[in-house]
Amino acid sequence: MKTLKALFVLMMLSSLVLAGDGNNHFFQKTDQFLKTYVKSGKVNYSKIRSNGGTQLAELVKIIATTDAASIQDATEKKAFWINAYNIIVIKSVIDNYPLKSPLDVNGFFDKKKHDIGGESLTLNDLEHKRLRKEYAYDARLHFVLVCAALGCPVLIEDAYTTVNVDELLEERTRIALNSTQHVRVDAEKKKVYVSELFKWYRDDFVQGGISEIEYLNKFRKQAVPTDYSLDYIRYDWTLNELTSASQSTLFTSPTRDNLQAYTPSTLLRRGQFEIKQFNNLYTQTASFNDQRQAIDQNRRSTFFTGITNVLFGINTRLNVGFDVYFRSVRNDATGSSPFALFEFASGNDARSAISQVGPKIKVNPFASIPNLSVQSAVLFPLADDLDGNEDPNSPFLDFDDMQWFTQLFYDKTLSRNSLLYFESGVFFRFGSEFEDFFTPLKAIYSYFPTAKATIYANSEFTPFWDGGSINAYFGQLGLGGKYQLLDSLEIELLYTDFLFGKNQGAGQTYNIGFRIIR
Repeated sequence: MKTLKALFVLMMLSSLVLAGDGNNHFFQKTDQFLKTYVKSGKVNYSKIRSNGGTQLAELVKIIATTDAASIQDATEKKAFWINAYNIIVIKSVIDNYPLKSPLDVNGFFDKKKHDIGGESLTLNDLEHKRLRKEYAYDARLHFVLVCAALGCPVLIEDAYTTVNVDELLEERTRIALNSTQHVRVDAEKKKVYVSELFKWYRDDFVQGGISEIEYLNKFRKQAVPTDYSLDYIRYDWTLNELTSASQSTLFTSPTRDNLQAYTPSTLLRRGQFEIKQFNNLYTQTASFNDQRQAIDQNRRSTFFTGITNVLFGINTRLNVGFDVYFRSVRNDATGSSPFALFEFASGNDARSAISQVGPKIKVNPFASIPNLSVQSAVLFPLADDLDGNEDPNSPFLDFDDMQWFTQLFYDKTLSRNSLLYFESGVFFRFGSEFEDFFTPLKAIYSYFPTAKATIYANSEFTPFWDGGSINAYFGQLGLGGKYQLLDSLEIELLYTDFLFGKNQGAGQTYNIGFRIIR
């Protein structure tokens, strides 16, 4: 009899526990899964795949078969929806893995439907109709829903449960709003930069007639003055993937504060754009002859090339844009200054023109090699007689026919403070009496003394081909530096010297560039 009573009491206690937390099994399984595959906010997607995804599949099945409408306790339902969102995001990444960003997948958030809580919902449906709408547009929800990107709040290694969900909502919001990932205060400018979550969901943060800064100050240890102006930190849509290098290198996760991460090998994310103005002044008083000797040419020839590059991110595997070339030339006395070219005179010894314009496309051909890209551009001439063939008194400025440039970019991280970059390419000049094509090869070693400063050594060897043989070439070395002036603005300086060559100039270059990425 005592045994039966004990069993009865045990059954009653179990029923009470399950009634208080009907999704306890799901919460426990979620907790085990996150502790296995999440570290420091990043997800080990490759490990999930290599382990067969059985734990993930079990969670997805529970999410699909749970009747959310029958969950009476509002707190329990909230915990269920939050966990379901974070798990389905991980499932969606695994379904499309490898990838560099959730935005690489068309309809990741707004088109692909999932079986969730007895309904067919997109991730946006789950966030906006089942969480924000049902829970009074509580802005704290934005700091527990993790969209698989580095700009998202940190994914924790614990499941949300009936017992802890409200406590964690408060805690995760406080942690996020005291971190520089989501809030950065510039006292000199009297400005506070906040996550774009505050722009996209502004109405959630200003409920009750408060300002965004007043909302911040409800959670911040150090209050932001209410007279500061507000601006936004660009959302980083790079995949929140845990890799062997992600803890030790800058380059696996470009951020707004680190333009160093955007090498030529890196593609922009969807919605980003890059504008680069690179100005090259080349001057020579000698040239290398067919015997590779530097011969004084008894005059100074100076060429200026201003290249405007514009690039738009379609996704992290496809960018498109265009290039515009402005060129100027001046032939002068040997002892003249190369900077006299900037008078932009016009005559027998000098002229200028917007010479070429054309579209370009940049792709990452292999998702598994994110630091490799290929770019192809076609340039069309805009001015007449650019090569000076029609007027013997008109100096050479550019090539008269279409040009097609295809380049391959690759970089290799050596350490947290250094990187090696390689570039090769094929440049065709159609219809030109000059060499058929040339194939530049570049190697650049970059050192990063600070997060905003770069020092680099540049080397290049470019052969010019006529048929199947090399009939000209040059080799140059250079030293340059870059500095991030503002969040999205970088300046670059470079000097190079042409050390050897054949049938090419023996000059020097002075370069200055500016780059904006937003």
